Amino acid sequence: MKILLTTEGTFPYTGGGVSTWAVSLTRGLAHHQFAVAAVVANPPDRPTMALPPNVAVLAVPLWGLEMVEEYLPLRRGLWRRRRTTTAAVATRFLPPLELLFDQVLVADADPGQVAEVLGELAAFAEQADLRRAMQDERVWRMLHARLVANPLYRHATFGEAADLARTLYRYLLPLAVPVPDVDVVHASASALCALPAIAAKVRRGIPLVLTEHGIYLRERILELVQREVSTLEKVMFSNLYRAIARAAYHVADRVAPVCHYNVRWERELGLDPSKVRVIYNGVDPGRFSPSPPPAGRPTLVWVGRIQPLKDLLTLIRAVALVAGAVPGVRCLLYGPDTDPGYAAQCRRTVTAAGLDEVVAFEGPVADASAAFARADVVVLSSMSEGFPYTVVEAMMCGRPVVATDVGGVAEALDDRSLLAEPQNAASLAAALLGQLRRSPGEREALGQRLRQRAVERFDERRFLDGYDRLYRELDGCLV
Repeated sequence: MKILLTTEGTFPYTGGGVSTWAVSLTRGLAHHQFAVAAVVANPPDRPTMALPPNVAVLAVPLWGLEMVEEYLPLRRGLWRRRRTTTAAVATRFLPPLELLFDQVLVADADPGQVAEVLGELAAFAEQADLRRAMQDERVWRMLHARLVANPLYRHATFGEAADLARTLYRYLLPLAVPVPDVDVVHASASALCALPAIAAKVRRGIPLVLTEHGIYLRERILELVQREVSTLEKVMFSNLYRAIARAAYHVADRVAPVCHYNVRWERELGLDPSKVRVIYNGVDPGRFSPSPPPAGRPTLVWVGRIQPLKDLLTLIRAVALVAGAVPGVRCLLYGPDTDPGYAAQCRRTVTAAGLDEVVAFEGPVADASAAFARADVVVLSSMSEGFPYTVVEAMMCGRPVVATDVGGVAEALDDRSLLAEPQNAASLAAALLGQLRRSPGEREALGQRLRQRAVERFDERRFLDGYDRLYRELDGCLV
C-alpha cells in the first residue's frame, strides 16, 4: 500500500517520542510505501536519522521562505502566480477564507464546515499562489472588518489584522502540499500537519487515520500562554488549533490514540467514540533487555529532550529533597538542549540549589538502554505526555520507574505507588524515596514485573500488527 504520513516538528528532522514512533512504523512495515510530508518551522538540513528505502520525505517549512515552490514540488510556479488574479482571489479565495475566519472567531467552530472550507482553500492552493492571494489588501480589510464586527475584538487595529494575515498564511501553507496518489493518509497529530490530510479526505475521499501522541491542542495552548504575543493572537490561534483538531476528528475514518487517556480529551472535542482504536506504542524486547543492577551511589536517571514540557525544574527541586534524605544520591540527565534558554535555566537552578555534585547533565545518548543500565530508578517528570517511550523502554530494561501521572503513564505502569502529581516536587520526591528506600532485591523484583508487563502489552510486533491491520481495513482489504 501507499501511505501519506504527515508529521510536525518531528520525524525525520528532530528526535523524540513521535520520531521514535515513526521510525518504528516505517521500518517495521517495510512492505508499505510511505510518503512523508514533514511540517517544520524553517527550511531543514538533511534528516537527522537514516531513512529506509520505503520512505520518501517532503519538507514543508512554515517560515524562512517566500514562495512555496522553493520546497514544495509544485509545477509551473509562474503559471500559478499568473492565475492568482484579482478575480480569482475575490471568487475562489476570499469566500472560504472568510468562512474559516468566522469559525475561528468562536471557540466552538462547526467541524464539518471547517473541513469543507479547508478543502476549498487546498483546491485554490493547487491552482494559484497562496502567498500572493494573502497579500491582497482585500484579505486584510476583510479580516479587520470581521474582527471589529465582533464585540470581543472591536478595538482591533488594521495593523493587528495584517499581522494575523501574515501568520495565518504561514499556518495554511500545508494546504499547498501536493497529495500523491496514495491509499491511506495518516496524520500523526491533530495539528497543522493534519491540514493536507483533511483536504485529501474532503476533496478525494482518501481514507484518513489520525494518531495522537500527546494532546496537541493542550500543548499548543500551554505554549501560547507562555509566548510574548498579543491577547488577540493567543485567542485567535487557540481557536484555530481547536478548529483544526475538531475538523480532523470529524472527517477521520479512524482515530488511533496511543493511550486511552487521550480518548477522554478527544471525546470532549467531539470525537465519535466508534472511530477510536487505541494502539499503544511498542518497543523491541530484544533491543531493550535487562542488565544487572548498578553498584555504587544510588542513581536516578532521566532521559528526554530538555524543554519546558518535560519539567526538569520540578525534577531538580525534587532531587534537592531526595538528596537531603538519601546521602550520596545522584541524578543523571540524558538528552539534547532542545530549548537552550530553558536548559540554561535548569543549569542555573542546579547551581543555585547547591546540587552541582548531585545532578549531572550527560548530553544526548545514542542508546537509551545504556543510560537505563546506570539507574536504580528511572524518572519521568513531564507535565504533558502521550504514551512515552522512555517509560516503556525502561520497563523493558527491567528498571523501576517513577513518573508523573500524565497521559498514558498510569496505563503503562499499572501501579499507583510509582506515580507522582505533575508539577509537584514534594510528590515526586516522595515517590522516588519510596523506591530508593527499598532493598536492591525488592527493586529488582519490581523491575522484573514491569519488564513482563511491557513484553506482554507493549511489544513492537503488537504495535506494528495493529497499524498494518488498520491500513488494510481502511483500504478495504480486510472486513
